[in-house]
Order: sequence, then C-alpha cells, then structure tokens
Amino acid sequence: MFLIILLILGVTNASHARQFRLMTPIASPEEPNAQLPDGVMPVENVQPVPRAKVEALVKEVIEKWNTFEMASTLSEQFYDKSRLMDVVETGVPRDATLRIQAIRGIQTVQQYIAPNPENGRNEIVSIVSATVLTQLEFNTGIGFTRFPGTNEFILKITSAVPP
Repeated sequence: MFLIILLILGVTNASHARQFRLMTPIASPEEPNAQLPDGVMPVENVQPVPRAKVEALVKEVIEKWNTFEMASTLSEQFYDKSRLMDVVETGVPRDATLRIQAIRGIQTVQQYIAPNPENGRNEIVSIVSATVLTQLEFNTGIGFTRFPGTNEFILKITSAVPP
C-alpha cells in the first residue's frame, strides 16, 4: 500500500511540475520592418558586418570605459545613460579597468538604408549584437579583485551605400 502511495505521489508531482513550464516562442522575422525608423528602406539581403570592424568598435568602447569620454561613445538613445554614468562615477573605483576576455557571437540583427541628415546621402545602417566576456579589475585593501561578466553590446554601424 505504501509503495502505491509513493508511486501516485511521484506521478502527480511530475505531472504537476510540467504544468508550470512556459512556452516562449522563438523570435522570427515575420515582421522584419515592424521596428524600423520612419523614412528608411529595409535591406533585402542583410550582409553581416565584418568581425574586425565590430571588434574594433567594442575595443573603443571598452578603452573609454571609466573615463569622461565614455558618455560620448554611448548613443543619446541609450536607455538610462545618465544613470549608468552616475553608477560608474560613484560605484566603481577610479583605478578599475574593464578588460575584454573574449568576443563571442556577433550578429547583424537589422539593416536598413537611411538618408544621412548631415549630407543627405543614403547610407547603410546596421544594428549589430556582440556578446562580450569582460572582466572588471581593481585593487582593494585586501588585494587584487576581479569580477567576470558577460555583456551584450548593441552597436549601430553606418557605412556608405556601395555604388
């Protein structure tokens, strides 16, 4: 009898646990133009941005980290830019450095043709995602401290439209 009760409880618990799993659909390009800015044309065949160009831009952002120049590398559209700058200013030691451990995945998420507001010429705008393994390093009263992390950089890269 005891064995039967244990089996029933085991089956009930296993089926009960399955009910709490959420099915999240995988994002698909059903509406690729849904989030494009006004007045732009989507690119039919998205071309990946060269890895070397993305790596150079990520390195540029990392080099300016924890300096007054960091704010100039962030877009005005960067969410909570002033809060990030305040946290870096008040919560991170002055001698802290951020190092790139590895740049993993690089993916061109979106690409469109938009007019340049300065000269009126069309240019290709690429929104690129780069997954970067970083490490924050600094010295404290107890010695050398490091904090590894994984960050996603969303880069907006513009280039001339090829003739």
